[in-house]
Amino acid sequence: MPADKAGLAASLIAASFQLGAALGLAVFVSIATVRTNHLLAIHTQPSQALTLGFQRGLQGASIALVIAAVIALRAPNVRVADMAPGADDDQAAPVAVAG
Repeated sequence: MPADKAGLAASLIAASFQLGAALGLAVFVSIATVRTNHLLAIHTQPSQALTLGFQRGLQGASIALVIAAVIALRAPNVRVADMAPGADDDQAAPVAVAG
């Protein structure tokens, strides 16, 4: 990666972490709130409804964590190290074959 693009890449990564955290929190809080409101609608004790709502939200978070771990373990971790200077970033440089 060119040196002049390093700052842009770093800021995009930081922004994606912040956006991902906010979006994930919103999703799991929504799951917990829906479950709590459903239990309150059927006249469950408020403390029990809140506890079961949190339980459902944490179950959703744990499922998402397992899915993320599976994706991380299955994703290839490949890096092209031998790039020719000035070559296209998407194509590896040709390697000479010893005769």
